[in-house]
Amino acid sequence: MSNAIYLAEIDLYLVGTSTSGITVGTGPVELVLATDQPFEPGMRVSVHEVTGAARLDAVVVAYVQTDRRLALDVQSVSGDGTYSDWRAEGTRTLLVATGRWRTGPDDPDRPGIEAMPLIVEPPSFQAFAFRDGRIGGRSAGGGGEMILNNADRFFDRFAEAGWDGRRFRLFRGPAGGRWRDFVLLFSGTAAQAEWRDARFHLFLRDRQAQFEVPIQRETYAGTNSGPTGNEGTPQDIRGRPKILCYGLCHNVPLAPLNTAALRYGAHSGSIFSVDEVYDRGAALSKVTGTPAAGQYRENVTEGFVTLGGSPAGTITAKVSGERLENLFLWSEQFMNPAWTKDEGVTVENDVIIGPNGGYTAERIDIPADDGAGFRQSVSVTAGQPYTFSIYLRSVIGSVTLGMGIEAATEEAIHLDEVWRRYTLTETVSGSSVSPGIFSLGEAAAIYAWGAQIELGGVAKNGIITGGTLHPSSYTAQPADMLRTIAVTRSELVDFLDLDHASFQTLNEATSGMGLGLFIDREMTIAEAFDLICGSIGGFWYFTRDGKLAVRRLEAPTGNPAATFDRTHVQDVRLLSRNDEGQGLPNHRVVLGWRRNWTVQEGDQLAGSVSADRRAFLKEEYRIVQRDAPAVKRKHPLSAELRRMTLLESETDADGEAERQLALMSVRRDLVELEVTVDEYLLAGAPWLGDEISYRDECFLDYAAGRPLILIGVTESHAQGRAILQAWG
Repeated sequence: MSNAIYLAEIDLYLVGTSTSGITVGTGPVELVLATDQPFEPGMRVSVHEVTGAARLDAVVVAYVQTDRRLALDVQSVSGDGTYSDWRAEGTRTLLVATGRWRTGPDDPDRPGIEAMPLIVEPPSFQAFAFRDGRIGGRSAGGGGEMILNNADRFFDRFAEAGWDGRRFRLFRGPAGGRWRDFVLLFSGTAAQAEWRDARFHLFLRDRQAQFEVPIQRETYAGTNSGPTGNEGTPQDIRGRPKILCYGLCHNVPLAPLNTAALRYGAHSGSIFSVDEVYDRGAALSKVTGTPAAGQYRENVTEGFVTLGGSPAGTITAKVSGERLENLFLWSEQFMNPAWTKDEGVTVENDVIIGPNGGYTAERIDIPADDGAGFRQSVSVTAGQPYTFSIYLRSVIGSVTLGMGIEAATEEAIHLDEVWRRYTLTETVSGSSVSPGIFSLGEAAAIYAWGAQIELGGVAKNGIITGGTLHPSSYTAQPADMLRTIAVTRSELVDFLDLDHASFQTLNEATSGMGLGLFIDREMTIAEAFDLICGSIGGFWYFTRDGKLAVRRLEAPTGNPAATFDRTHVQDVRLLSRNDEGQGLPNHRVVLGWRRNWTVQEGDQLAGSVSADRRAFLKEEYRIVQRDAPAVKRKHPLSAELRRMTLLESETDADGEAERQLALMSVRRDLVELEVTVDEYLLAGAPWLGDEISYRDECFLDYAAGRPLILIGVTESHAQGRAILQAWG
């Protein structure tokens, strides 16, 4: 496309402070900022009183740089009174291009917008399924750099802005084209910004950067006072990450939350159950009442057990970890009688595409009567925290509604024309509550989808229900475990930020397979994902549109999404590999399964522990092995493929070992193809995990075409070149 133009949307975060005296209320207000902050008309901002006494949610009407006056239209508030110490903050989006581009007033998607022609060089970026020329192992995030013109010092005004971790999107389309004519090439985040004379450099990362953070950011405070508190003491666990447990985990060391009260932690949050507890390897009995010596009682809401007597040694447990449930009936069908609708509330069934990608979202019109709305009664346990979540957006414009769990509580939520998942957590006082959405005195037309109410303090995997409740369970299947960690430990939102088709495909491929992951040390989300994916021969990545996706590495099927040949390819190379055997076929696969998370033997165990139990506790893993002797005869330097996994059952481990041997005991090439960007995009721009085919009469035995799985992409748009790395 010789007349192609590149567009980039760059988000940045602005923060301004003001000592203007403002009385809390809706309508027009004006702040004088302490420093110049380039707020833009139309931006949505939150204005906080610095002590937290009040908050204003507003839209920017105007900003005058000369005297730093920020005019706002306040649409909703919390708190009351008059204050003179404010902090205004919000996200501004810059639209820049490689040339002049604007839309007409009749553009059906983005009428009347104009891009600033500031891109000097469109970015190059790359993405790989694995690191360092390996097939398997750690994932590899991608990134790039974009250079912009700063000759007029435009970007200098944003020196105080927050660039890092903010959304970045790159598009390509025809000069003079409409917004819908542009193709999304990359969706990621900015990593950092640099000013170099008349150039502004923006360094980019794909969204994997958001996973290079601790999976557990909370640590034990060590603040217990006698039997009060569950934070340990300075002498035991203060400063350690709070433990996490996913799936079914064996013999995990419990955290001494409060030794004075004999409370020991299995997971930071709600769990399905603590199935067994051991003291020096000797089993204790589970009870529901007050435990006596040799007994324990579980608290599934907070993920701990209470012992009935002082322990003799190390306390370990078999734990069914992070809990999943949805106590609503008909969670996406608000027309159903299970949902109570007040007078004047109307529901239209399945009118637009919902967050799950299907026509399953419903339109709900709510009258202006204060408190009018829709809700559903559910049974709960008094004194426990519950989290209510629901996906909402306005039909047009913006609107403020109330969200509540108990009848006497409410929280204002602000909707616009973008799907969001709204959440609210409350500790309930009775045995029945009626979570719902209702008017705060103004009429509203909204779309709604996917309501959920669950025990605990966080919204987890969205679960769609019909006429029966989704019973409480725990996350053991690989795709479910990855999804749970993504939506509870990162900023990703279920359905909105996940490629659910890939998660569903992986769930089907690993149906019935269970894992167990216990975390009691510092670990990033990315490391946890690598452990899970490595256990099933899979990998994780982000799609072009920035959604989290997962795949299992499988042999090519012969049904390519794109085909290349010598007429398309400028250069082709057969690459060496850095994994076991340097790319030679593997003659053996050895997998570890059912990890024992606390190895114990000898005098670490009570005398009553059986010989079978001692044998289990002595070894960290059970082992399965599959062999292909013929491979070793043909390739004397062939190496074995050895992986210690999170797999729970011997059957699953044996099946995975057999699958891996079939996959890796035959010749597999790693090739690199260089094509033009135009040819690559014309072929559909295949991405990680997609199958392609390369046909070449002058390269190895590729004359009939060789099917390959794409595991790496490097796009250099300034040079008009794309390099594809494929395996198969």
